[in-house]
This record gives sequence, structure tokens and C-alpha cells, in this order.
Amino acid sequence: MLSSIGVLELTGSLQSRAQLGGDGVSEESPTTGPDSFSPAAGASSPGSGYSPNASAGCTQGRQQNVKVNPDCQNRTDPSLQGRASAQNETAIAHDPNNPDHLVAFYNNYQRGDANCIGAFSLDGGKSWGHSIIPHGFSRGAPFGAVREYWEAGGDPSVAWDTRGNAYMSCQVFQRGRSTTVQTDASSAVYVFRSTKNWGASWNFPGRPVVISADPAGTNRVTGTGAAGGKPFEDKPYMTVDNHATSPFRDRVYVAYTEFTSAGQAIVYSTFSNDYGETFSARVAAVGATSPLCLNSVGPSGICDASSFADPFYRT
Repeated sequence: MLSSIGVLELTGSLQSRAQLGGDGVSEESPTTGPDSFSPAAGASSPGSGYSPNASAGCTQGRQQNVKVNPDCQNRTDPSLQGRASAQNETAIAHDPNNPDHLVAFYNNYQRGDANCIGAFSLDGGKSWGHSIIPHGFSRGAPFGAVREYWEAGGDPSVAWDTRGNAYMSCQVFQRGRSTTVQTDASSAVYVFRSTKNWGASWNFPGRPVVISADPAGTNRVTGTGAAGGKPFEDKPYMTVDNHATSPFRDRVYVAYTEFTSAGQAIVYSTFSNDYGETFSARVAAVGATSPLCLNSVGPSGICDASSFADPFYRT
């Protein structure tokens, strides 16, 4: 494949791939720039976030408020509005040792599908740089392969410990046959650590909190999974005990929802005592009975429809 600019530099004119001895396609290369192309039917204006500024970003502010993500919007066809440009499900945290150090993450759709992508600031939020976690693939041993490549990720959360390390948790997953031709419907939660560089870079690969390997897509047989199917891991959220005098100083806690093949939604929690390198055996974070759990969808009791965990530590 050769770009039009490359063709122009090599030949002095724009030529088709057929003329260049390519794949035999006889279509001619366009002779007008993309600015002259008609947008897809019903496409809306890309808005003010489309044109870059002098700092090579699309950072905008409203009065004293600063836009965290310096991304420029992608122009998206109407049928896929909300993809390729949006950010949502935001999380932000500051370094307890220096409140000017901030890390923020969000579901970022610039790649087309959701990914945990964020930003970091060293000046109290006045300016931001991109912060990208390396979650394109993870070790594939649980999945029967060398690597497991992830189609999408989301539900980010962030926290800091007392030693200046930042952490973020991200759910990663495959969409399976409901959306793609692939059967793989695996899901997992990983934690990434930014080791004393304030959210500018992260360890690779992330460390697993929970993994549901499902290459055969058993949890996609029906809308809520099939009997005997693999569970789906979702909605993680984390916190860190960042009290320097705590007996559990710098312990990393992660809670998440597991959707079972029986249609249950059960919140589990786990923790790490080694800076997010390994995690403990999980425990059910919500008891079998509670006045807060009024409905039951499965055989385990009346607290089997729980989600959106928000762990915190008590001072």
C-alpha cells in the first residue's frame, strides 16, 4: 500500500494502484482533497473539537475549567455517532504527596471501540498530556495461546499510594458473536501501575485481578449467558489505602461485578499487598442477605443482583 503523497513524490502525478502494478483494481485515485468530499448523509458538523490549535491538540477551556483530554474529535458517520470521538465514565485522582499531580482516565472511543485511555497533569490540572496504558494484549496462557488480544476496554478507575505510585484498573473484553464473527467472549480485569512517574507511563503487561477465559463464547449463547457458560467480568473499581500510618498502607483494593450464566450479578473484592503485582483470592463483597437487596434473580439468595461497586477505606 502506498499513500497518495508517496505516489506523488515518486511519480510526479497521482496514479491508481492498477497503474502502479498493484492489486489490479481499476479505480482512479481521487484528484480532489477530502475537504471537497460530501459527508455521509445526515452527517453533522464535527464541532469545535475538530481543528487543532498551536499546541497540536484540541484542548479547550470554559472560563477557569480545563478540558482534560487534549484529543481532537474524529469525524464519524451518523450510524456510528458516539463512537470514534466520545469520552465517558471518567475517573480522576491526585497524588497525596503532591496535589498538583493528577491522573484521569475515561472510556475513549477514538479507536472506534472503547478503551481505557487517560491523561496526566503535573501542574494541578492547568495542562494535560496523554496517558496510554498498554492493554492491547496480555499473556495468553489462560486462553490457550501465547497472547490474548483485546477488542475493547472500559470502566477505568484510578488511585495513588503513599509512595507516589499511581494505579488504574481496566476491564478488557471480547465482544463475541453478538457483534463480530469471532466466538471469543473472554473478559478480565487488569491493574496497571505507574511507578513514580506520575501517570506518564505504565507497566506492561498489566496484572490480572480476575480472568474469565471464554474463547468458545459460551457466555454469549443467550443474552445473559447459557447454563454452564463462562461468567463475564465487568464494572471494576479500585481504591488504595494511602494513609502512611495505616497497618494496611498502600494496599490496593479492587471490586468488580461478575455476571454469571444464571443471570446473577455478584460483586467480588480482592486486594494486593505488593503494589498491584499479585492479588488475593476473591471474596463476595455483598452478603447473602441484606435489606438493601430486595430482589433475587438466581438461586444464591437475595443479594445476587448487585453491581457498580465503589470501594473506599475508612479513616
